[in-house]
Amino acid sequence: MNIGITKEGPVSFPESVQRLARQRARGTCECSASWCPHYGHCRLPANEFHHKKALGAGGDDELANCQFMCKACHQRAHTTTGELGRL
Repeated sequence: MNIGITKEGPVSFPESVQRLARQRARGTCECSASWCPHYGHCRLPANEFHHKKALGAGGDDELANCQFMCKACHQRAHTTTGELGRL
C-alpha cells in the first residue's frame, strides 16, 4: 500500500484516495461535527486526512471513510469522546 505523506506526517490512505478527497473537499475542511465550535461545515483550509471509522474499529482506506480536515478539527476528532464525538 502506498503511504501518503502530509506536512503533518504519514497517513495510510492511498495517494488516489487522498487526491479524490482533496477534490471533493475543494481544499477546505469537511468537518460538520456538532461538537466543533463552527456552525455547519468548518470550511477552513484542510491539510490532514482522517479515518471516519478507525482502522482498529474495522474502518478501511477507501474514499467513503476518508475525511479531509483542518488541523484543529482533526485534533478534536481524536480527543472528543462519547456519542457526540463520533464523525
